[in-house]
Amino acid sequence: YSCLIHGLCASSRKNEAILLFGEMLEMNVIPNVVTYTILIDSFCKDGMVREAKAIVKVMMQKGQHPDIVTYNSLLDGYCLRNELDKARNLFNSLGSMECEPTVYTYTMMINGYCKSGRFSEAKQLLNDMIKKDLVPNTVTYTTLVDGFCRAGRFKDAETVLKEMCHHGQLPNVVTYNSLLNGWCKIGHLDKALALFQEIKSSRLKPDVVMYTILIDSLWKAGRGKEARDMFSELSKERDLQPNSYTYTTVIDGLCRHGLVDEAYDLFRTMERSIFPPD
Repeated sequence: YSCLIHGLCASSRKNEAILLFGEMLEMNVIPNVVTYTILIDSFCKDGMVREAKAIVKVMMQKGQHPDIVTYNSLLDGYCLRNELDKARNLFNSLGSMECEPTVYTYTMMINGYCKSGRFSEAKQLLNDMIKKDLVPNTVTYTTLVDGFCRAGRFKDAETVLKEMCHHGQLPNVVTYNSLLNGWCKIGHLDKALALFQEIKSSRLKPDVVMYTILIDSLWKAGRGKEARDMFSELSKERDLQPNSYTYTTVIDGLCRHGLVDEAYDLFRTMERSIFPPD
């Protein structure tokens, strides 16, 4: 039952999952913590925290105690609704419910604070983690880097990046994409391109998102030849393919620079790719 309920929820068929849950009860099959948590998580992902809390209440009445995975789902729901004070109250009460926050729990809260621009609280949570001997991972640090970049606080982002490396957590492509995108938006394109060259020389491999960020920025900066060269480089990569956004970016750039015939040829190439025009 739990496997099928999970599959239905993952396929956005929550109503069918609820009906199956009801059938489960009628058949006297007792749901466990996992079963309840699957439903709770599905409601929370849709921002329906009140309904999720009602399931938690039923769960506890039936003698099943929520675990940290259950509470993580509730915290995620609150963060999605930007109800951060409610999320923090629940977070603070986890210890009294014999559920210690995990790295994932902290990362989720940090993400919520970053999205709301509450960076001092996000940074404080990072410090609290370290004091409690929890090791922030690459995702935790990247969440902060991305938040600072989106807010235009690049010095803070670079400070977090240095802290990250100091604590033995290596930046990944997603971390660097946040920095590159931020730098490009404020006109530091050459700085972004220099970092791109460093990344290519390292153990990391740029992804299609990184290429697309730079191609888009090169077109916008009037550096069309470099944009076309970078697109050509991407097209020759064995393990990478331009996606629909990449094609659209290049076609738009070509049109804006009067290269309509070349744009038309690329449009036809796009039609033959796995990313048909929309």
